[in-house]
Amino acid sequence: MYETCDYILYRDKALRHELAEAASIAEYFQRLGVKIGNNVFTGLDQVSPADLHKPDLLHHIYLALFKHMMEWVEGFPKKHKRQQAFDDA
Repeated sequence: MYETCDYILYRDKALRHELAEAASIAEYFQRLGVKIGNNVFTGLDQVSPADLHKPDLLHHIYLALFKHMMEWVEGFPKKHKRQQAFDDA
């Protein structure tokens, strides 16, 4: 498991420009192993990417089962030459 990043701390450090022996703020964050830049959450102060929902394994299993089921359901009327009636319904 990866450690949760403290984005509020990174934002505060970027705002204060605490360089800590680095030539630039970008170099400082690079030393920390943090990629800085704009993303879809830039400017949304109340949103923490670490707290957002992340799809889990069960979600992917449900998607795979649904795809398999739909292939079977669509294949059955096709096999019995009832595809048009199925589509109409």
